Amino acid sequence: MTMTRLAIILILSLAGSPGAAQTMIGCHKDQARIAVQALRDAKRLTLEAATNLGDSPEYTRWFGAYSRPHAEKVRANFKSVLRAIRTGAVAIQCDALGDDGCGDDAYAWVYPGEPYRLHICPAFFDLPTMRDFQPAARASKNGTREGTVIHELSHFNRVARTDDHCYSRPDCERMAAENAAKAVDNADSYQYFAEDIAYFSRQLIRSKPVPTDRPD
Repeated sequence: MTMTRLAIILILSLAGSPGAAQTMIGCHKDQARIAVQALRDAKRLTLEAATNLGDSPEYTRWFGAYSRPHAEKVRANFKSVLRAIRTGAVAIQCDALGDDGCGDDAYAWVYPGEPYRLHICPAFFDLPTMRDFQPAARASKNGTREGTVIHELSHFNRVARTDDHCYSRPDCERMAAENAAKAVDNADSYQYFAEDIAYFSRQLIRSKPVPTDRPD
C-alpha cells in the first residue's frame, strides 16, 4: 500500500462518524430495516471506491481514459457522497408506485436541490444486495440497493451534482469510451464503479489459498 493511498484511507476514515438515516418517512418496519442497511452498506462501498481509484480497468470502463484531473474529480465526488451519509441527515421516504418519480422502472429518486431526502420506490426492494451481485447476471443488470443509494446521493447539488447521461451498463460503458467528461458527471458511472470495485475485491479475497499449518 502506498503512502498516498494510506493517507487517503485515514482522511476518509476520520472524516466523520458512521451515519444512518435519522428520518424514515412512510416506510413499513421491514422497508425501514432494508433501507437503513442499504445506506450503511453504501457508506462502505463509497469508501472502498474512493480508496481504490487509479489507472485500472474498472476506472477506464466507467470513467473513460484515465487522467489525473478527472480521477481527482471522481475521488472528490465519492468523498462528498461519503460525507452526506456520515452527516446522519439522510431522510428516506418510501413512496408508492405511481407517486411522483416512481414509475414502473424507477428504483429511487431525489430532488437535487433538496438534500438529503432520498425517495425509494417499491422496485428498490427487489434489487439484489452486493452479497448476491454478479456483474454479468441478468438479475444484476440494474445494480444493487447499495449502488442505487450512491447513484441518488450523487445527484444532490450539495454533493456531486451528477446527471443521468445513461442508465444501463452497456450504454454507460460505451459513453465512457466516447466521452470521459460526461462519464465523470454521470450518476450510474459512480454506481457501477463502486459495485465492480467491491465485487472484484471480494473475488480476490475468495481466491486466496486457505492458510495451512506449517509443520513443526
